[in-house]
Amino acid sequence: MAIIVSEETPPQGILGDTLSKFSIWGRFIRLQCSDLRMRIPYENLPSCDRLIAICEDIYAARAEGELGVEEVLYWTLVKIYRSPHMLLEYTKAD
Repeated sequence: MAIIVSEETPPQGILGDTLSKFSIWGRFIRLQCSDLRMRIPYENLPSCDRLIAICEDIYAARAEGELGVEEVLYWTLVKIYRSPHMLLEYTKAD
């Protein structure tokens, strides 16, 4: 857990330089934590290869005009993400 407070700092002297360095670190930490919720399914699961393959198949079905296949794959992916048990099952390491 990180709590970051950013304020304007005086631009002169040692105190101003030190505080401005913390501001830079604060920006760095914010960048690292931004969109964390979007990265969780890929960074905290053992293997996402099967999920990525389904996403690629959805894209391929759309490109080929196979809208029925695309819809089935899409709802399969939604069902997997809505069920923690299925999500863990699909992302098991080989």
